[in-house]
Amino acid sequence: MPEAAAQPTISGEGTSENSLIPNLGMSFESDEKAYQFYCFYAREMGFGVRKHLVKRRSNGTVYARTFCCYKEGFCRTLTEGKKPRPDARTGCGAHIDVRLLDDDKFHVTEFQAEHNHDLVRKPSEIQLESVDNSVAAGKARKWYSSGEHLARKFVLKTYFSSDFANSPHFGQGEIKLIGENVDNEDWVPKIDMEFEDDDEAYEFYSNYAARIGFSVRKHLVKRRTSGLVYSRTYVCHKEGQSRKSNELKKDQQHLRGPKPYDRTGCASSMTIKIMKNGRYRVTEVELKHNHPLVIPSKAHLFRWRWRRGLVGAQADSIGSGDIRAAAFVSSDNTNSSSMFDGYTNYAPVKHITETLPGDVGAMLQYVQEKQEEDPSFYYALHLDQNERLSCIFWADAKSMVDFECFGDVLCLDTTYKYRDFGRPFVPFVGVNNHKETISFGAAMMYDETEESFKWLFETFKAAMCGKQPNVLLTDRSDAISNAVAVVWPGTTHRICVWHMYNDAIKHLNFIFQGSTTFAKDFSRCMYDVEDVEDFMLEWTNLVEKYDLSRNSWLTKLYEDREKWCLVYGRQTFYADIKSSLVKESFTGKLKDHLCSERNMLDFCKHYERELNERRHVELEADFRACHSYGKMPASKIMRQAANAYTSAVLKIFQSEFELSMDLMVYNFDHVQATYIYKVKAEDNTKEYIVSFNPSDNIIICSCRKFDFMGIQCRHVLKVLDIINIKELPLQYILKRWTKDAKNMNLRSMHEIEVGCENKSALGKRYSRLQYICNRVAVRAAETDESYAFIETLSNELMNQVCNIQKRTPPERPQAS
Repeated sequence: MPEAAAQPTISGEGTSENSLIPNLGMSFESDEKAYQFYCFYAREMGFGVRKHLVKRRSNGTVYARTFCCYKEGFCRTLTEGKKPRPDARTGCGAHIDVRLLDDDKFHVTEFQAEHNHDLVRKPSEIQLESVDNSVAAGKARKWYSSGEHLARKFVLKTYFSSDFANSPHFGQGEIKLIGENVDNEDWVPKIDMEFEDDDEAYEFYSNYAARIGFSVRKHLVKRRTSGLVYSRTYVCHKEGQSRKSNELKKDQQHLRGPKPYDRTGCASSMTIKIMKNGRYRVTEVELKHNHPLVIPSKAHLFRWRWRRGLVGAQADSIGSGDIRAAAFVSSDNTNSSSMFDGYTNYAPVKHITETLPGDVGAMLQYVQEKQEEDPSFYYALHLDQNERLSCIFWADAKSMVDFECFGDVLCLDTTYKYRDFGRPFVPFVGVNNHKETISFGAAMMYDETEESFKWLFETFKAAMCGKQPNVLLTDRSDAISNAVAVVWPGTTHRICVWHMYNDAIKHLNFIFQGSTTFAKDFSRCMYDVEDVEDFMLEWTNLVEKYDLSRNSWLTKLYEDREKWCLVYGRQTFYADIKSSLVKESFTGKLKDHLCSERNMLDFCKHYERELNERRHVELEADFRACHSYGKMPASKIMRQAANAYTSAVLKIFQSEFELSMDLMVYNFDHVQATYIYKVKAEDNTKEYIVSFNPSDNIIICSCRKFDFMGIQCRHVLKVLDIINIKELPLQYILKRWTKDAKNMNLRSMHEIEVGCENKSALGKRYSRLQYICNRVAVRAAETDESYAFIETLSNELMNQVCNIQKRTPPERPQAS
């Protein structure tokens, strides 16, 4: 235990030495005045104050108070409480007692001055007269050694007011930044500095505030009608004034434990405004403060917003004490910045999106009720290391059947990131033969770690009986990429260009709103370019036209172009899912019900209604496709298409066929058994190369439309017409676009894994029959007639199965 500190002596301007030391018989107008006096005495001595005991009469009037040293008493044991703190108290007995006497004043009735711990040296012993005064600078460096690693080469000079002792706000005065070479420091705000966005500017100013010794508030913000922030002002935490002082003082007299309002009208601030290139530029800076700043060892007593980012020992290194004026002196630039390097990367261990109260119970209630209604309904839960819900996935039998028919291309719809959704709803969507968006399942994704995505993809694969998509489209994410590579090694993973466009609206909102032509130019660059050379030219023109060469997000997007740009993936079949997603967003229809104000169970019910409505529309489209007989086209190839394709796909094919009429074919060439044609439009110089091999009827166009979309292009149709081939070769009519896309060959389904590798022969046969019957049941339940047919046929099937078993001896079970 350290030796007790000696009895202090205090000297102040215009005040006698003894008048600033508490003594018996002193009187005060109120207990708050006594508290302020003791706080001033404590600051001069070098310790903090706590309000300890209070005694009140029956009417609530305070008649006695005890103010003590902040190290009074002892801390709880480290095992108690949610957030145990280190044992900082020492049982110090220093205190002062005041009591209300007959003259309606509070008198000091007891005073203990001795402490049993070391005190902080008082600021009156340090005189910072000049930067050039090496002695004063040496004293400051010695006294503020705890803050030496935070500071730069400057000194803060504090001028205290003459009535310092009587001021309720200790140290209200003027603080000036008078050091040399400060303007050359890259961490000090300066006019014409630029930032990528307002968040980066806020982070920079908060970092600066942490080094200097104050906290930051977001003050003024100006937005356009679109919501784009075009001006921001960040200010010191003491900006502004308190509400009417007299009223406040009157109110505080009747409050229990009133707290002084701590704003001083500080003018320190930084203002940023958006430029034409989308970056934010500093237009105004004020560095002067009119109040004392905070030294690092005392920062824990203040509401530091930047302190949330400090890591581990850095935050723990902030000691205990009171708030006082500070002078930071540093001789090592490297050390001064080490504490702040990377502090923004710190993230506490928690969910990306926290579950709302009642959400988990509502989800479990929904999926369990669905499984009772439909035994084929599938759901699974994933918990994190803290046993909290990380992800929940569910899919019904219809989704599984749809995935069998149209699961070649799968999109993980994560638009909740870009839109104002309250919950992280992530549906698995695809495109059916009517070019409408369909759902293969859904999930609530509260944690976006690599392990969570691995679990999600493995669960989806298990729900779909082992089948995985040929192509997966997702948002840009390293966690997703790594998970796909492990779980679905044979799947082509691409970044969804539709997601990229939504992300661009968020990051380039300033230019989308500020220009009437940017959206059109950007869309053409993203969607309409067919080869690499054209894309490079369009991109260069876009960047130069809108002065976006310094935009870091757009630069990163260009670097990753081979992962998302359509011209680099035209050899891969995407089922033209982009156009379906652009036309309508499945998640967007559920936006209002995903908000946090709505009940989760209500959302689940609405999701089910939306899903059923879509499926009803799909059934109507199936019926019209099979029973609509309009006027048949005169062209033989168009009649073939009308008989095969659904109406939505037929419209696309018809458009290509009509456009082929205006094309010109020339420059015939022959290489071995392959014939080569050059096709171009009359008013366009761009040429397309079409090669045709008559031996196997293989025809390929350089535009790669069939590989990409599954529908033949106008260039191929033109060549076929020239060489007198009046029908498409059958391999160029994809079944997934036809009216019969859902007619599956159930006999061939034994090739699909159904998660029964470790089962016996009986178990495997049961799983496969269950898989087949489930799909028959889903289709038969769509109409009353098909349901009645299967119900009638089931008795006949059961009788035949029993007869077969009577003739065949049972198999002996295999030993496990």
